[in-house]
Amino acid sequence: MRLISHPLASSTWGDEEIQAINDVVDSGLFTMGQKVSEFERRFAEYIGVKYAVAVNSGSSANLIMVAAYTLKWGKGVVIVPAIGWATSYSPFQQYGWKLVFVDVNRDTLNHDPILLWKASECYDDPVILAINILGNPNEFSAFPRKCHVLEDNCESLGAEYWGKKTGSFGRMGTHSFYFAHHMSTVEGGMVTTDDEELYQMLLCLRSHGWTRHLPEDNILKAKVAPFEFIYPGYNVRATELVGAIGLAQLDKLDGMIERRRENASRFPLATQKEVGKSSWYGFCVYPPDVAAAKRYCEYRPVVTGNFTRSPSMKYYDHEIFGTLNNADFVHDSCIYVGNHSHRVDWSFL
Repeated sequence: MRLISHPLASSTWGDEEIQAINDVVDSGLFTMGQKVSEFERRFAEYIGVKYAVAVNSGSSANLIMVAAYTLKWGKGVVIVPAIGWATSYSPFQQYGWKLVFVDVNRDTLNHDPILLWKASECYDDPVILAINILGNPNEFSAFPRKCHVLEDNCESLGAEYWGKKTGSFGRMGTHSFYFAHHMSTVEGGMVTTDDEELYQMLLCLRSHGWTRHLPEDNILKAKVAPFEFIYPGYNVRATELVGAIGLAQLDKLDGMIERRRENASRFPLATQKEVGKSSWYGFCVYPPDVAAAKRYCEYRPVVTGNFTRSPSMKYYDHEIFGTLNNADFVHDSCIYVGNHSHRVDWSFL
């Protein structure tokens, strides 16, 4: 039997989160109340943007981000990295986009800016999906200026590039509060943006496509009644429990991220190169250190590995730009080991 010295993830909760849950239970108000509103306000402030819309998961955040973009500008071509999470890609498939997969930088796991520029020249007005992998920011300063950027920041909360938090570089950015992530509301997510119209579209889309939660001075072009349905929406609303726990976790977030960074500074195995200021969600372990990590650590494939090798690709309208040699290398030869928000003693490695 293999001895697991280092599990994939651990809880970040304490008495504060339990008290937050009890306060919601005692209040009798369980959905779409003041806790969610306050969480959105404070989270937007933390990321450095004007608006935030809370939802029930990071995957739902990706869904309504793509929905809002498509309903405003229409579907088209989106350039995506070959390494990413399944629900980073699937909303584009569901909204009829063509996905163009490009190889990643082997050292950072994110977009290779040179390939990104080359691919962007081959299509009319492509959108770029930037996925910040395992806590690592993309090199946003090297992105093609002509392209709109959407940002999946679900694995990189708290990371910084050029003094800005990731999740603030794209037209919209998404965030996840799943159990293993930098902060946890068990399930939960957020979309951030500086665009007021997109913000109001997101408010509608998360709640059936109706106008109930729009501000009185909404800027949407349609003249609508308070309970009108104006978009093909969903019910992906956040509960008051998500809001209350999220507020408690936000108070701890900077400290938890600093401990992740300190753990990374002592991690003894070969791992990804830091870009900007990583929040170190986890470690991609490269050969020849994979065998050592497998002996003592719970591990997984690195995200999804090369996603184009997934059986689900038969459902996607897609192209592969050039070769995906680096994504294949990560898929076949590397593993993912989690980081924690408490101090880790790596002496077992």
